[in-house]
Amino acid sequence: MYLKTVKAHDQVSSLFWLLVSIYASIESIQMGVGTLQKPGMGFITFGTSVLLGILSLALFVRTTLRREHAKTEPLFAGKLWKRVLLVLVALLIYAKLMPMAGYLVSTFFLMSFLFWIVKGQKWWWVLISSFLTTLITYYVFSIWLKGQLPEGFIGL
Repeated sequence: MYLKTVKAHDQVSSLFWLLVSIYASIESIQMGVGTLQKPGMGFITFGTSVLLGILSLALFVRTTLRREHAKTEPLFAGKLWKRVLLVLVALLIYAKLMPMAGYLVSTFFLMSFLFWIVKGQKWWWVLISSFLTTLITYYVFSIWLKGQLPEGFIGL
């Protein structure tokens, strides 16, 4: 897939992230946004996705209004775009599975996948790192900050 200019690259990427933000906003609303005094599960995700949408729209407008550059290059030249797509799919699956599987289980599997696919670590390092990351984030968000995390079908 080749596009002619950097301007076109920026326009395509900004529209892509705008669509991602719209999807994330819809999913956040379905999870329940809540209020400022009593935020729901989708509160932070909704705020983040709205911010992503605003930034994507600003990039699209800025790119559309600027002059054309003569520089041309392939859209995905030298990029590890397959990894990016795998990470994006993993995050979408994580968001869908967390209410069913719970925070601990789904986060452990997400972190294992990310350490394995992105970093290419050895299996024992992947498991130890995923376990520690999951426990530390659980401690911070659930115990220290007293946030509510999904328990899932196991009750963890």
